[in-house]
Amino acid sequence: MKLKTVYTLLLSISFLFFIDNSISAQCETWNAASNQEELENLHQFYQGEITKKDYAKAYEYWAKVFKAAPAANGKVAAHYSDGRIILSNLFKAETDATKRTELTQSFLDLYDKEYDCFPKDRKGKDKKGYLLENKVYELYYTFNYQRDVIFDAVKEAAKLNGNNLGYSVIYPYADIACTFFTDKRIEAEEAREIHKNINEVCDFQIAKKDKYSPYYQQQKDLANQRFDAVADQLFGCAYHLEKIKPEYDANPNDKATYTRVYEALKVKGCTSAEPLMNEIYAKIQKDRALEREEKKKELAEKKAAWEANNPAVMAQKAYKSGDYATAISKYNEAIEQATDDAEKAEYHYYLAVTYRDKKEYSKAKKHAQRSTSLDSSFGKAYLFLGDLYARLASRCSKDPFEQRMGILAAIDKWSKAKAVSSNSQVQSSAQKNINNYSNQYPTGEMVFLKGKKEGQYYTVGCGIGESTKIRAKN
Repeated sequence: MKLKTVYTLLLSISFLFFIDNSISAQCETWNAASNQEELENLHQFYQGEITKKDYAKAYEYWAKVFKAAPAANGKVAAHYSDGRIILSNLFKAETDATKRTELTQSFLDLYDKEYDCFPKDRKGKDKKGYLLENKVYELYYTFNYQRDVIFDAVKEAAKLNGNNLGYSVIYPYADIACTFFTDKRIEAEEAREIHKNINEVCDFQIAKKDKYSPYYQQQKDLANQRFDAVADQLFGCAYHLEKIKPEYDANPNDKATYTRVYEALKVKGCTSAEPLMNEIYAKIQKDRALEREEKKKELAEKKAAWEANNPAVMAQKAYKSGDYATAISKYNEAIEQATDDAEKAEYHYYLAVTYRDKKEYSKAKKHAQRSTSLDSSFGKAYLFLGDLYARLASRCSKDPFEQRMGILAAIDKWSKAKAVSSNSQVQSSAQKNINNYSNQYPTGEMVFLKGKKEGQYYTVGCGIGESTKIRAKN
């Protein structure tokens, strides 16, 4: 079903939501309906479509059965909860702002209607807090709804559920509280109370050590990280200093300890206005100066040893001086010593460049191909192959069709270079080459005279040896 059709149906069912507010109507079941079997089948149909993730089709069935029997068999609230699943997924697929608003309102209305009809869960407990938690989660993560509405709902859920508040609303609660505090919509006292409440709930649930404890730990950490962003204004440095300073006092000369304490206080908003921060910072600066000197000395020693013994460095120097024989020998030696494929790929690439400069094109091609086989994301090697094929194509044959098929083989490699490389210079060079040679496709006449067809693969000779798809110039 097209989304437009779904939306038309949505308007009709929304009319039911907004106009018909009688409890008896919204709690109507199919038990006494003359078409009970049809309604039960519709129920099965829409649930099957939900399983297949065809939410548009699911909506078609669900809208019909919900309008006739919103309470299903009177024992389960599936039509409400399933309806919310369908509407939330239709919302994700919708781009029209007006329609998204309608979907959101219909989604919200299902919560209130469910509670009116099914206020208790299967164990006989009031489920308002549970429904509020679900509403908060969807409004925050799916609908990105008005924060004041979410905030009111999560506060009510926290009040109703106490230490059993669900982990799924912990972060939204913290995030909105911090945002409202920053925007001066709530006072610091309320924000601190929410911070306390969140940590008490999470600590209570973590202490149970059941299957949900890790989720509460994760949400606690995320919530406290969010509060860290406003900790300086909300709690002040003195609040954090009182908690953290004892660790420093216990071992003030241990580098790991005072570094950890300094970073923790800095995150909490403590500045150079606090004497302890200046005391520790002086130690850290002294350590850093010593580390820089040691690192500098160590790097100098390593560089000297590396340059003296590294065959790749010697190969580069030989290449720059025009000593290709030594460069080739040392690059091969570097390949033998390398243990990383990406490193080997780079050395094969430089071998390809060296052989190209020696005009030994078959060897240049061989090493460039070896480079791409070792590292399929090495765009420079594909760029090199494209340049090499373009050069070979211009020299290899007097047959215009063969030459232009060689250019297509080159374009294939430039396109590959552009696709796999994250190097902007490689991408730019590849695109420039593609643009420069875009008018050198074979003509339709050439293809016809060769007895070929567009879309066929053709193996280019002339030392290229690549199979490429025939494309004709328009």
